[in-house]
Amino acid sequence: MNGRLMNSHRWPRHRLVLPNAGRSSAEAGLALVEVIIAVGLLVTLAAGVMQLFVMSASALVRARHRTSALILAVEKLEQMRAVALAEGVTDLVGRAGPQTEYLDAEGGTVDARLGGVPPGGRYERVWLVDRPVGANGLVRIQVQVAPTRPLGSTVLGIAPAPDGARLTTLLWTP
Repeated sequence: MNGRLMNSHRWPRHRLVLPNAGRSSAEAGLALVEVIIAVGLLVTLAAGVMQLFVMSASALVRARHRTSALILAVEKLEQMRAVALAEGVTDLVGRAGPQTEYLDAEGGTVDARLGGVPPGGRYERVWLVDRPVGANGLVRIQVQVAPTRPLGSTVLGIAPAPDGARLTTLLWTP
């Protein structure tokens, strides 16, 4: 073969093809607007999903407080019923007004101080034993437990915090 034949046959050259090579600047600008709108939608959806995570974490904390408060209220109610059966109901009714105690996170009693919630007091438990008017032979035991709040305190007669518990039972004495 001579050199002339080899030079006449050339391999095809590959050209670099750009994605926007055939588009006008108006079409390229439209693609940019589409990308900006898509990113905006993704950011909006992500913000909504993050709000759901925050709400679920808050609901989890409230549910944990509500469950702990219910357990602590049942514990006190059962203690009061046991005292009523062992020593008689009259010993319970004799105490005037609601009784209050503060509890730590594990349910242990924390020393109460005048003028506020003691350090380490996570829950406030208030109970009252009385005889309902016109109900001969009945004794009412009310127990309310709620997470401590920095201002004010839980008082019977006021609805407990949404993450608290309030139980009432009646005992009949012959």
